[in-house]
Amino acid sequence: MEKKWKNPQSIIVIAIIAIIFCYIFVDLFLNKPQMNNDIKELKSQYNELSIFLDKKIPEIDSTFSIQSKQLQEQKQQMDSLELTLSHKIR
Repeated sequence: MEKKWKNPQSIIVIAIIAIIFCYIFVDLFLNKPQMNNDIKELKSQYNELSIFLDKKIPEIDSTFSIQSKQLQEQKQQMDSLELTLSHKIR
């Protein structure tokens, strides 16, 4: 059994696995601050977007409301014009 672990091939495999795990841990600790910075930036952009939309959505809503009223008035004017034209044609 002990000869099995002292075999050069086993030592190479163990070394490769140890290097891979070391790389994973080092990469994790090096990238974690960058990920935290990215998350903070994303949160700030979300807050900016939220504030922007809180301002713009009521403006858009009021614009749609005004356009709706204008369309209703135009429809009434067209109906009135149609009625006037139909009476003149007869």
